[in-house]
Amino acid sequence: MDILNLFRDIRLNKTEIAALRYIQNNTEQCLKEGVRSVAAQCLSNPSSLVRLAKKLGFSGWLEMVYFIKFNITQPRMDVTTDRDFMRIQPEESIQTLFRHLRSGKLLIHGSGFSQLIAQYIYNKFLVTGVNASLALWPDYEILEQKTAAKFDAIWIISKSGRSSSALSWVKSLEHKNIELVCFTGDHQSPLAQAASTAIIVHDPQKYDDDIYWSNPFFGYCILSFEQLLKQWFEKESAARK
Repeated sequence: MDILNLFRDIRLNKTEIAALRYIQNNTEQCLKEGVRSVAAQCLSNPSSLVRLAKKLGFSGWLEMVYFIKFNITQPRMDVTTDRDFMRIQPEESIQTLFRHLRSGKLLIHGSGFSQLIAQYIYNKFLVTGVNASLALWPDYEILEQKTAAKFDAIWIISKSGRSSSALSWVKSLEHKNIELVCFTGDHQSPLAQAASTAIIVHDPQKYDDDIYWSNPFFGYCILSFEQLLKQWFEKESAARK
């Protein structure tokens, strides 16, 4: 994992980046030898490293090093058996989502690995009778110009909730009065914050933007979607009785 992904919103200079990479690669040595030795190795000084820790939101040098040790450098835990894999925010928005499944027109979008989940959702909607379309085009505004279809809701899948494709769609949907549903691993991401309904899926490798580590996130996405379908089926069945 690239340590800079943890602090992507903080502007760092070359010396600070070099220090963070050194700590990531030598955490035990950093804890053993202390800030002065690390400063010498990084061609910096102890006060600069302490300021770096404060800049990143830590109380001091040791807290920063221990955070890096336990969150980045230690072996990954096996979390594939975790069953608490999703939540919905806000919870009451699920009723609008169900209404669109029943009688609305949906558009589903995902890029990269998320495209596979979008394809799965679209295929499942084909056999369940939901009026849905699949959009692989990265730019919603161009897609809107090419089709006269109007959509009641747009579903976007994005692991980070910060991908350029997802954020491009979010910006294009501003002030269009279209419900936005998302599947994402970060409840604080711009996508989750903009969505009418955010399905927050458990992502144990939240900062692994390159999808390098083994990760059940996309499997959880499918499980979350199937969970939603199950709830909708039960609600529709109860309404017919």
